[in-house]
Amino acid sequence: MGEMIAIGVMVGIIILASSVHRFVDRKTRASIPSEAEERILARLNELDRRMGDIQDVMIALDEKMSRGE
Repeated sequence: MGEMIAIGVMVGIIILASSVHRFVDRKTRASIPSEAEERILARLNELDRRMGDIQDVMIALDEKMSRGE
């Protein structure tokens, strides 16, 4: 009977260690962006910059039209 409890405890420890390993592995992967993620983020940053430029042009045109020029 004692052997069964010891085996059960060992199995539980193995499952716990495996879960901790998976958790740590996922956290480290999530913090290091892959090449695809870096390319997507670079494209999004470029798109954001261009949208800001377009917004500036639209504001300037609106101001120019409101002054009647």
